[in-house]
Amino acid sequence: MTIVLENSILSLTIEEPGRVYKNSRFDWTGNISQILFENKFSFCSAETTKDFDFKRHGQGLYNEFGLVKPIGYDDCAVGEKFPKIGVGLLTKKSSEAYDFFKAYEIDPFDIQIETGKEWIKFTVFPKACRGYSTKLIKKIELSGNSFTIDYELENTGIRKIQTNEYCHNFISINRTNIDAHYTLRVPCEIVKASLMIEAVNPENAVILNANSVNFNFTPEKDFFFSPLTEFHSTNGEWEITHDKIGVGMKEDTDFIPEMMNVWGVKHVISPELFIKIDLEPGQKLKWRRNYKFYYL
Repeated sequence: MTIVLENSILSLTIEEPGRVYKNSRFDWTGNISQILFENKFSFCSAETTKDFDFKRHGQGLYNEFGLVKPIGYDDCAVGEKFPKIGVGLLTKKSSEAYDFFKAYEIDPFDIQIETGKEWIKFTVFPKACRGYSTKLIKKIELSGNSFTIDYELENTGIRKIQTNEYCHNFISINRTNIDAHYTLRVPCEIVKASLMIEAVNPENAVILNANSVNFNFTPEKDFFFSPLTEFHSTNGEWEITHDKIGVGMKEDTDFIPEMMNVWGVKHVISPELFIKIDLEPGQKLKWRRNYKFYYL
């Protein structure tokens, strides 16, 4: 089942938790599978075009907690459970390091949905696991040519919560391939590739400028840069435009990201702003992502 939020400018298609995407990686709440601007321009693509399966792959705007190191995995015995925020309690399969590509057995969290014409609210209720426990509230709301995603995470357990969260923005404007017409802009200087933790650009399709990412041609192989840029004292921000189609989208946050990555391939580009989460028992953290859509 899908839920549609709409006003005179924007339309968001949101998948009901556990009905479409059913894998153990991405948060099940607020999965935005498509965005329409002025009913003429779409912005969402799929994680992969090869053997795409909506039950296990991401599409549109899918967020994730604990990309590399989910809560409680390292001190979890094989066969025991560890929490994946927004999903449920996952069963540890082996003594190997956590791998977000793998599918883990899921004991889903209970999720409540409240909705109006231009907003939807998800509440993910706590389910204690070896002292770890969280309550997540997420609200998506339209406002003219933009929408916000508001998060509230509470540590309801007795152990510290240390992780991060990001939104995997699978973007393609009107489903066009990534090419020289696309530009990704950031407000801070882009890190030199030689100083990045990881810089993958096998075809040299990607051009890194002072504050923008451009393309020589459509990449056939994956590209990835981490960190693309660093936000030392400013809130997160990026924008993607297509100069031929004549539209763009922008994300800005009310937090200073701990990291920004960008990944992509032929059909998709995904800028990712990470927020650091460090909560003692009883503490809450609130943060916001705002997305805006516009003509050039």
